Amino acid sequence: MTAHDIIIGLIIALPVAFFVGRYSTRIAFFHAHTEEKLTVPEFLRSRE
Repeated sequence: MTAHDIIIGLIIALPVAFFVGRYSTRIAFFHAHTEEKLTVPEFLRSRE
């Protein structure tokens, strides 16, 4: 690989990695907000 190939690869890979990271964070954030909220006693009862 030449230096030119490496630079082109980075120019393509860095934004792709950034957007994938942002997208996965949004999915995790959305999932956390849609989960059912339990109080501590309810949580302990559900684990039994």
